[in-house]
Parts: sequence; C-alpha cells; structure tokens
Amino acid sequence: MSQTHLDQGHSPATSPAMPPASTPAMPPAKTPRRTVSTGALGILLAALLTAIGVLAVRDALLYARLISGKPLLHQLATVVQGVRPEVWTVVVGALLGLLGLALLVKALLRSGPKVAAVTAGTGVFLRPRDVTRLVETAAEGVDGVLGVRASATPRRVAVTIRSTGDADVPQRVRDAVTQRLEPLASQPTVRVTTERRQR
Repeated sequence: MSQTHLDQGHSPATSPAMPPASTPAMPPAKTPRRTVSTGALGILLAALLTAIGVLAVRDALLYARLISGKPLLHQLATVVQGVRPEVWTVVVGALLGLLGLALLVKALLRSGPKVAAVTAGTGVFLRPRDVTRLVETAAEGVDGVLGVRASATPRRVAVTIRSTGDADVPQRVRDAVTQRLEPLASQPTVRVTTERRQR
C-alpha cells in the first residue's frame, strides 16, 4: 500500500530527463589524415634564412662601424651581379621553379588516412603500430608459433612467423589475426609467410 502511494506521488514532470539511447556521447571524430612530410626541407630553408639573417645583422654592424671586418653579403651580391644570362642559368632556374612548385603542391595536398578506423559511433582510430601490436599478440597466442614479426598499414597486414613446422600453423595464424582485427571498420588484407630456417 505504501509502495502504491509512493508511485502515485511521483509526477512525470519531476523525473530526471534521460537522453535518448541513440544519442552518442560525443560527436564523431573526423578521420586523421597525414600531410606529406616536408619537415627536412623546411628545416633546411629555415637554417638558410637564419644564416642570411645573421650575415645581414653582421654587415649592418660593420656599416655602423660597431665591429671591424669585411661585409660578406655585399661581396656575394657583387658575384651574383656578374652572372650573365646563359643556357645553364635558364635551365637551372626552370628546374628550381618546377621543384618549388612540386614541393608546394605536396605540402598542400593531404594523403590518405594514416590510421585504421574502429567500428564505433564516436570515432576511434588505431595507429599502425597499435594494429601491429594487436597482430603480434594474436599470432603469438597460436599453438606452434615460435616467433612473430608484423607490419601494418590501414590496408595491409604482413605477418612473418617462425613455427614448429606444422602445415596448418599459417592458416591458424591468419584466422587468429583476422578475428582480432574484426572491430576495424575496414578489414585489411592479411598475409602470413613462414620464415625459413637457414642451415
């Protein structure tokens, strides 16, 4: 009787609002993509510009007679002024222009995804080294496997094993790896090879 009284005492307006079951905890994340690496070239250009800046400051101090010595940039400009248009200068200039354009295009264009997407509503991704570790642990748990080396990309997985020699070990490794990678949204191609012992 008291339970009935309590149930009647509750009003739907006072009940806490529950979010719909279909509402995700957070908006899905976008697939991370990698930009073509231009780090080494950027560092080289930065070092070159820094060196020119240092020489410019040095020459400025020389012209202000705050230090003694010979200006280097002036001599370099004099040498460049003496260059006359020739065939090799046109060719070098055209090649440098094409190289700069190609590097600019590579820096602006984004390549394919670097990660493997996991089947999830909020956007979960695995790095290649994480997938590699999953593959290695799956293969190591197969009976007859003595050693494992693996590499992974979002599209391909390569597994090299050392085994006891049983003929069905590679297939069992492939099955174990495929099962372990089932949570991935896009299944990569799994290739298993057996390492031959050197006599």
